[in-house]
Amino acid sequence: MLKNYLKIAWRVLKKNRLYTGLNIFGLTLGISGFLMISLFIQDELSYDQYLPEYSSIYRVNARWGEFKTASYATAPPALGPRIASDIPEVNAVTRILKWNDFTIQPGSGPNKDQVFREEKVFYAEPNFFQVFDMPLIAGSKEKALSQPNYIVITESLAKKYFGEVFPQEVLGKVLLIGSNDPTPREIAAVIQDIPSQSHVHFDMLVYEPGIHQEIFLMDSWTWPILNTYVKIEDGSSGAVKEKLNQIVSNYAIPAFDSEGEGSDYNLQMMPIEDIHLKSHLLRELEANGYESYVYIFSLVAIFVLLLACINFMNLATAKAGLRSMEVGVRKVMGSAKSQLIYQFLTEAFLMVLISIILSLVVVQLSNGLFNQLSGKDLQFNLFTNPLALGMIPVLLLVLTLLSGAYPAFYLSSFKPLLILKKQLAVGKNAHSFRNSLVVFQFVTSLTLIICTLLVQRQMSFIQNSNPGYSKEQLVIIHNDGEIQNEQREDFKGRFASSSQIEMMSFSTGIPMTGQYQMRSFNSTYSKENQGMNWYEADADYLDTYQFELLEGRNFASTPGADAGKVIINEKAAEYLGIAEDPIGQVLVKNQGDDDEASLEVVGLVKDFNFETYRNEIKPLVIEYLHDYYLRDYITVKVLGNKVESAVEELMAGWKVYEPRVPMIYSFLDQDFERVYHSEMKIADLLKVLTFISILIACLGLFGLTAYTTHLRTKEIGIRKVFGASIAEIFFMLSASYLRLVLISVVLAIPISVYFMDQWLEEFAYKTGISIGVIALAILSCLAMAVLTIFFQTYKSIQANPVKSLKDE
Repeated sequence: MLKNYLKIAWRVLKKNRLYTGLNIFGLTLGISGFLMISLFIQDELSYDQYLPEYSSIYRVNARWGEFKTASYATAPPALGPRIASDIPEVNAVTRILKWNDFTIQPGSGPNKDQVFREEKVFYAEPNFFQVFDMPLIAGSKEKALSQPNYIVITESLAKKYFGEVFPQEVLGKVLLIGSNDPTPREIAAVIQDIPSQSHVHFDMLVYEPGIHQEIFLMDSWTWPILNTYVKIEDGSSGAVKEKLNQIVSNYAIPAFDSEGEGSDYNLQMMPIEDIHLKSHLLRELEANGYESYVYIFSLVAIFVLLLACINFMNLATAKAGLRSMEVGVRKVMGSAKSQLIYQFLTEAFLMVLISIILSLVVVQLSNGLFNQLSGKDLQFNLFTNPLALGMIPVLLLVLTLLSGAYPAFYLSSFKPLLILKKQLAVGKNAHSFRNSLVVFQFVTSLTLIICTLLVQRQMSFIQNSNPGYSKEQLVIIHNDGEIQNEQREDFKGRFASSSQIEMMSFSTGIPMTGQYQMRSFNSTYSKENQGMNWYEADADYLDTYQFELLEGRNFASTPGADAGKVIINEKAAEYLGIAEDPIGQVLVKNQGDDDEASLEVVGLVKDFNFETYRNEIKPLVIEYLHDYYLRDYITVKVLGNKVESAVEELMAGWKVYEPRVPMIYSFLDQDFERVYHSEMKIADLLKVLTFISILIACLGLFGLTAYTTHLRTKEIGIRKVFGASIAEIFFMLSASYLRLVLISVVLAIPISVYFMDQWLEEFAYKTGISIGVIALAILSCLAMAVLTIFFQTYKSIQANPVKSLKDE
């Protein structure tokens, strides 16, 4: 029986090529879009789940100070040992520190004469692998960081330094770390490359006994600097949270000198698998994704699939009149209703099966393009990906029932007597249902168009609006002590007469780094300390970035003349209570601490976005740069279009001071764009999905118009004989469908406005909902609908009416 159903279904599909082609093409588009977005969602939801017992691993975040946005992905150094001693439910606690870049030279091998600059190096504690049970391919986890001279590297880094060798051969080899008087370090373990689905990526782990180890040993509760992770016993998260609160009460709060300064200090546990989508704190190790995008794309993927199924139902019910005689004859010959249902479901099954096979081919062929659009490295493999393997049979069953069930029950319900007497009329219910589906298609498509245009508008606003400083023609050199304190002015002077370099500035902070240090400040007008962003800069900093100085002056150009002076932004002046008269005010930095200092305000700059447009502008204090021993930045303003030659000149000058260490640099405008990388990729994906949804909707409209035109061929001929114009006939054929599109417009506007308003809430600075954008989306949708209907009806309208009437 099944063989007979399949044979008849195949014949029906071959006979109705237009109907079959439209359905298969629409289903293929919908399934392809659904599968690709499913891969994207799977990737976003699988972060850090490559680790064994990942559900037991938590990161401890710190929230400190009166400033409401001072929430950190890090915790103070004193916390780790206290957790280990006071919370027995914690099986292991480890801390890591990302500080400076590393200058590395292999001690042997083909690259032993080459010096590398590595950015993905972390200081780690010896018990690191007790929490992060990463797969090792050489060495042992117990030995890996057991000695100060031991290091752990990834498989890729091993190949980079020593070529294509077996990982076991790398063990015991030496890397020379440091630019001057490098320290030999022995490779004690090699781990697999960290997968892309991780919130932290490193190429090397170092157990540092020197100055950075002192940070791990500090008894400070006020400096959130270390990423702190715990592995807890199953089911003990509640108890661990309570004991963390006790640690805060017993140790952290008393450590604050000023009364009330730590009143809102707390520690929060975040499951490691939640970090990628739910954590957007200060000092994140990497830029994370957004949970809202997962929900958005989940909905879009489902709706795109539904659009394709709706096409099937619409075309099947519209075609009911053409298949009614077949149903009548089958029923007269003894076919039961159930047999007819099975037959129509078999046709649906066959089309869905063909569509899925074609979709698998499309997804495989477009995998590279999709990765380029999404910014990911997704691999669609039917046999190795459990999601794909399980999804295909489910899709086959669900789509067959979803798209084929209603037409099957609808067509099989026709009464044979009425059919054979040609008294069958497709009822209003069928038309109403079909019209409702058309409205749903265009509501979905128009909503996507509006949302895509508004997302593009927000991205354009971010890229083109003035953040309060110049980001063009700026080269950022990442200086890790290569150009030392006493060499700064000499380094600047080397390029003073350059025809390619306009100016240069040293600073410990630059816009968009996201790694700003915090210090507490107060003034005579503010009774409580305020946690504020703080960094140091020289006298050329304001001019290099073209910040707007509102009051006071810039730092003096004479080296050291403005030691103890600061420039603040408007928000800092507001928080400190000195907005009316900031110049000359004295601020106290870190009152009561070893580094307490009194600083005079000499300048007030206009607020600028030194973080992202998602965050409101925060208070900022810029202190005059003095003998700074940590990492800093050199910002170089390049003239005109001489970027490449200017970089070559900078490299030549750099080698004079540090011949062994490569100069690491970036461009601020590109760094700016990287901060919004995820939003840009989301916008690109939305474009593709919008195109697919519109194409599917227009395919359905094309098919419905084709069948409507076919059924009204005789009417068109008679109207033309009686003098009807082409425009009148076109309006007659399209009026009902254009009315449905207009209904879709009315429904789509509030839906899209609601969703976009929710999305834009994530940005502190945004464009808002534009009536012009909505109008453009509506006109685009109407134009596509009109063109689709016109393309299909034009041939019938132009046909000779004699042929149309003779056909009867």
